[in-house]
Order: sequence, then structure tokens, then C-alpha cells
Amino acid sequence: MIIRKAQEIDMGSIATLCRESLLKAYDNMIDPDRVMPWSEGDDVEKYVRGNWPCMLVAWQDDKLAGLVAKTKNHIDVIWVNEEFRQQGTGKELLAEAERRLAKRYPELTVECIDKETIRFFEKRGYTMQREFTDGMTGVNKTIMGRSLLQESNQEELLDKIA
Repeated sequence: MIIRKAQEIDMGSIATLCRESLLKAYDNMIDPDRVMPWSEGDDVEKYVRGNWPCMLVAWQDDKLAGLVAKTKNHIDVIWVNEEFRQQGTGKELLAEAERRLAKRYPELTVECIDKETIRFFEKRGYTMQREFTDGMTGVNKTIMGRSLLQESNQEELLDKIA
């Protein structure tokens, strides 16, 4: 698997994965009318056009295995293609995002919408910071955070040794 910064050529594959993942993640959570701009409109494409430069993508065998969308020190989403779930793809994407962000930020936050996602991040040292109801979707969300100082210090030590 290759994890790299997203490129403009990736936008179509990113939009497809975002739409599929969004619909599955929010299924039965929100009113179908609220999801329609994302499922049938062009909101996903607008999101991808505006955010692809801040994404990391994982490719395996010419297929988009997953992506991380981040803004500064906040991870908006980690989406993993169904075909690549339970194979460590999400864990690898998160680790790469943390490694890159640790060079600039002391802490990273993530947004979670369900217990499965919360457990995923708890296993990786994240703790709950706050809960809120998203005004746009009406979905209860949890913000979790973790210090990146340890990774940053390790990177600095490795740079000094090299």
C-alpha cells in the first residue's frame, strides 16, 4: 500500500469513496432530505475540490483503499474502502497523518459519530474532549484528542542522529 498526499487526478476516486462512505456512515442517523445534497447533489464534489490538497490517500493495486481529510491539527474524516477494511488501512492512514502533523502541532483532534469510531481512536490513545450535536445534520458527535508531542520528539531525535 502506498500512502501519499492527494493529487488533483485523485479527485474522482476520492469523491466516489466519500459519497459511499458518507451514505453508509450516516445511514439511519439523519433524515434522508438532509443527506440528499450529499447523495444526489454535488456537495461531495465541492467538498473534494476544496479539500483534496489537505488529504492523504492510500492506494493499493490501482484502487483507492482509503483517505484522511485534515485541516490544521484536526482530522475531519478517515474513510476506508469496504474492500480494504479490517486490514490495517485506517490505522496506517492515521499513523501517517499523525507523523506528518506532529512536526507542526502538539495535539491532534478527530471527530467521531459512532461507538465503533470512538473505540478505534481510544485504542490509539485518544480521549474524549467534548460532545455536541451537529447543527447541519442533527447527529451527535464526539471530539477526541491526543498529544503528538511524543512523536514530534522522536522525529527530532531521529533527525539529530541521522
